[in-house]
Amino acid sequence: MPTKAGGTAASEWQIGDLLTRGQATAIPIGAGQTLVSQDVNVGGENELSIGYEMTGGNNSDLSPQVVPFEVDGVTPMSNITIPPQASNGPTFANGVVQYTATYDVSGYAKIRIQVKNGNAGAQTINYFWWRFAPN
Repeated sequence: MPTKAGGTAASEWQIGDLLTRGQATAIPIGAGQTLVSQDVNVGGENELSIGYEMTGGNNSDLSPQVVPFEVDGVTPMSNITIPPQASNGPTFANGVVQYTATYDVSGYAKIRIQVKNGNAGAQTINYFWWRFAPN
């Protein structure tokens, strides 16, 4: 974990600092399931980039979304998603579906990154990552 001083020693960590990136691998996802990948406190950041790779059979098998939370910071909005500023995919090739996108999250306090498996069978999210662009 990078620190304010630029190092990585635990003694330099700032307690309460917000995370600026994350990743996960080998995540099972059921047929038709919407999986919450990460709830993220935005903390004044402006741009969020995300990426996914999932086993699958066509482009429509993978449907990532970024959802803002209501003002209470507890309830995700049920009818709203944040559109990507730029995206590539979902694109199927060689047995996997890949997706990357950048979102404008300025003005939001908290967002949810989630993905839906549109495939008729259970799949594996090979990897998922997110990070804020430096301001």
